[in-house]
Amino acid sequence: MAITKMKAVTVAGQINEFDRIVEKYVYGRDIHLENAMSVITNSGRITGFEDDNEYDEIAKSALNILRLANRSADKNKLAPESMTPDDMRDFLNKVNADIENERRRDEELNGKISANDEMIGQMSLMTSVEADLSKLFKMEFIHCKFGRIPKAGYKTLVTYLNDIEAFFVPTSEDASDIWGFYFSPLLKENKIDEVFNSLYFETVEISTVQTGTPLEIKKRLENENRGLKAQLEENSKKTSDMLSSATDTLSGIYNLAQKRCRFSQIRRNAVHGDMFFYVVGWMEEKDARALEKEINASDDVVMFYIEDAENVKNIQPPTKLKNNRVFKPFEMFVKMYGLPSYNEIDPTPILAITYILFFGIMFGDVGQSLILAIAGFVVYKVRKWDLGGIIGMVGVAGIISGFIYGSFFGNEEIIPKLFGITTIKPMENIMPLLIGTVCMGGITIIMGIALNIINMIKAKNIGEALFGHNGAAGALFYITVVLFAVNMLAGLKIPGFVFAVMLILSLLAMYLSEPLTRLIEGKKNLFPSGGMFFVESFFELFEVILSFCTNTISFLRIGAFAVIHVGMMMAVSSLASGGGVGGAIVTVVGNAIVMVLEGLIVAIQVLRLEYYEMFSRYFSGRGKEFVSIKDE
Repeated sequence: MAITKMKAVTVAGQINEFDRIVEKYVYGRDIHLENAMSVITNSGRITGFEDDNEYDEIAKSALNILRLANRSADKNKLAPESMTPDDMRDFLNKVNADIENERRRDEELNGKISANDEMIGQMSLMTSVEADLSKLFKMEFIHCKFGRIPKAGYKTLVTYLNDIEAFFVPTSEDASDIWGFYFSPLLKENKIDEVFNSLYFETVEISTVQTGTPLEIKKRLENENRGLKAQLEENSKKTSDMLSSATDTLSGIYNLAQKRCRFSQIRRNAVHGDMFFYVVGWMEEKDARALEKEINASDDVVMFYIEDAENVKNIQPPTKLKNNRVFKPFEMFVKMYGLPSYNEIDPTPILAITYILFFGIMFGDVGQSLILAIAGFVVYKVRKWDLGGIIGMVGVAGIISGFIYGSFFGNEEIIPKLFGITTIKPMENIMPLLIGTVCMGGITIIMGIALNIINMIKAKNIGEALFGHNGAAGALFYITVVLFAVNMLAGLKIPGFVFAVMLILSLLAMYLSEPLTRLIEGKKNLFPSGGMFFVESFFELFEVILSFCTNTISFLRIGAFAVIHVGMMMAVSSLASGGGVGGAIVTVVGNAIVMVLEGLIVAIQVLRLEYYEMFSRYFSGRGKEFVSIKDE
């Protein structure tokens, strides 16, 4: 339940020493910066630095060029500190200009290749023609066109050719069309064109720049394209070599620009007077003590102040979670809801333990859970995804529950025979299972109230800790109801007036929580003016009582899903009862569907229990995340 202990730190020095001191004692440290103006109260003589950050765009430009070259910035490279922003921009502009020139050349070459390819395609349709095309389309008295005509239109055309002054020379054909030339007297051009157009002849424009037969033109263009592609490869190699030679400088510029960006961030959060500057932030206690020791051991004129987080009134301390390897992946779920405030209990370990426990009970199957565990841990190991670690751990819980239930891919006979153990089959113990999960829910709710009381005491909100529905009064009411139910069922013979007194006291405390809080705080006017307070308090109390009931019953879903899992596997077993290859396929597919579908539903339902039945009682989620300038 650990939240890292923070110390508020202030670094101060002579204003003309800002860059040197910041680089030596602030830059690269694990420190969360605060706006010093909101902390240092002598604002009349204190002012902020001008925002002179011009390095963000430079860093982005350098990174974009590196990405274009499929390279990443080398963290070990750093441009000379003497390099000015203009120097950086001049180098980047030169590299960008070289890249742009190469891009234009490539576009020009690709355009020529595309045009040649189009011409080659046209020539391929008329390779049987041995005439010079440049002369064919420039005859003085004969009109010539090349194109394609649908085969149905061609059949009709054959019947027309004897009646019109034209002839058609086929050169190629495909599944639907016939390609070729048609010739007609120049004086009859319009009339012949109308006939061919009516038969859906589609003209293909042929360039007359090239000379020679179609076959000669095709070979010439293919040779030309080979040369153009060789130029493309040469240009690509030149660009690659140019980027390779510039990579170190680009990395150096990027790293220096990033460094100066962080300096600008520190400058934006710092303030200064006539002689001194001040940088304010948060550090872990061990880091703050180490920095204090380092400054004290130096000859630099630097003032360093450390203050406990509890004594800082103007700013909220940031939250930095600190959990072991088992609980750490579950921080993902906590952050989805919100970070705990600095003085709150970190709910991560509680969420991790209960999430693993509830999931295991709801998804108890050795075989299926083993697959989940292996897949989850592999993903967590390879990709470092927190969700993979969570899946692996709930898979282990499912394996343990699977042994208790005696379920192996839905089969409840294998485990008892192999291990000789007595199992608890959910279908045969429905009521005990449901009652057990409700009791578990009751314990969880009481634990949530206890955690809220601790949080309220740490926040010095004694009234809420004593009289709130998630405080001592709410705990007394809930425990009284639980004890009364146990007394009735177990016959403990505790006198009824004891329960009556406890219920009346707890209900009155919750009903009058606001005036009682004002009373212990020493405030006057305990009751708000007007009579609406009593009506509103009544309905709020009624809602609280109802929520205790619904929250408790909500935990029935844990036992219910354990039974549902068995039912689904019984359905798979029934469908696969025919045996053979078909039965094996049904078994495999059925198990896969149950694993994915029910696994997802159970994961969501358990998370719902965590958020609505537990977090809503003791966790505000209003914390501020610790953001280190070291990690940005």
